Amino acid sequence: MTVAEGIALRLSSLPPEYRTKKRQRELLSHIEKVLGKKRLKEVLPLDVLKLLADLAHLSPQTREHVRMAGQGLFTFLTETAKAFTGDNPFKEAGEVDVPQREPGFFTPEQFARLIQVMKPHLAAAALFSVLTGTRKAEVRKALKADTYLAERYVLIRGPKNNKDRRVPIPDVLVPLLEQQLKTPGKYLFCRQNGKQYTANWRAHDVIARACVRAGLVEGTRPYCFRKACGWKGDTMSAPEVDLVCPRCGRKARWKELPLPLRFKELRSTYATLGYASTGDIHFVQKVLGHSDPKLTQARYARALPEHLRRGANAVGAILVPAAKLGSPVGGNPGAEGGSGGKAENPPEGSNLNESEGLAMASKAEEARDSSGGGFLNRRPQVRFLSGSSPCFRTKRKQGVFLSGGVQAGSLDWVPVWYRVCPS
Repeated sequence: MTVAEGIALRLSSLPPEYRTKKRQRELLSHIEKVLGKKRLKEVLPLDVLKLLADLAHLSPQTREHVRMAGQGLFTFLTETAKAFTGDNPFKEAGEVDVPQREPGFFTPEQFARLIQVMKPHLAAAALFSVLTGTRKAEVRKALKADTYLAERYVLIRGPKNNKDRRVPIPDVLVPLLEQQLKTPGKYLFCRQNGKQYTANWRAHDVIARACVRAGLVEGTRPYCFRKACGWKGDTMSAPEVDLVCPRCGRKARWKELPLPLRFKELRSTYATLGYASTGDIHFVQKVLGHSDPKLTQARYARALPEHLRRGANAVGAILVPAAKLGSPVGGNPGAEGGSGGKAENPPEGSNLNESEGLAMASKAEEARDSSGGGFLNRRPQVRFLSGSSPCFRTKRKQGVFLSGGVQAGSLDWVPVWYRVCPS
């Protein structure tokens, strides 16, 4: 059996309710073009790697989908059709290295500006998605008959994992849904004429244009208005008045580029802010419809920027004593640009008062002057106790013995490893 015959057998055996049959056909067509004439036993992992290399114009995620489709094809032919025996070449080729990027999300201020510039029927769909964590396909397929305002939930039917799930409705969303129930048609969100949004609904472009109108842009890009020219410049923070096209000399026009936030970021906004406010990963998992909490944890459980700053300031408050000592490791505290062992305006609430800080700084200065160059610039010499024996017990101790008769025991928490032997 050839690979092309195996692909035809695979597609013909898919059940009618298989939702991604069209997508499977598209992915397997890439394999059929290159390996279709080969027999199944002739396909090697090297052939798979060459196939993926020829698809360099596709994104890494799409190439991984092609590889997974081929792996599923050979698994089907081995376990179900019993038409092939041997190792799976697509599995042996290894996974495509796909960059793991964090999903974007709208801040509350950004989303408020976005809603104000959108048309009412589109703003309603966006509000429903961001307040329930639903996908674009789930929004356009939501039925009025599946909306239970008294029980505060919407029944989402036929999602990606073929399992119905209940999505809780927050109280703030109830007035909007009451208005949507009065619109014509059976769908909760539809076009202004009452018809359902089709699968080709370009909701991402709707959000992108709304971002430009709301001023949520990352820059501007010059371009030439003449289609025959087709020149496009680099992205700039602000347009230049006198910029002309370098090809035809016409005055350049400018296009504002929206932030990389689309309709799918509404769902990630719900997940990110929901986990940040509740700390309950299982709540986010159930609402989003994930089968495994690890997926939710890996994708959406992250620290918000303000939480990162708050944590960094908390660590800085704990390390105020070290900051008061002043110099970096190996540096000269009295040199130009150093802090010289002084720290101004310690953070409020720190556990180091002024007298303790001055005492520590004074003792540290004495140790540095006596040792000639600072105790951090010299390697500590450990003094062994009398009666050494081959058996030693490792401990940590506050204070070290330095060469030159200088003992740094006055410095707080300078841990070193040393040996303790019975005397």
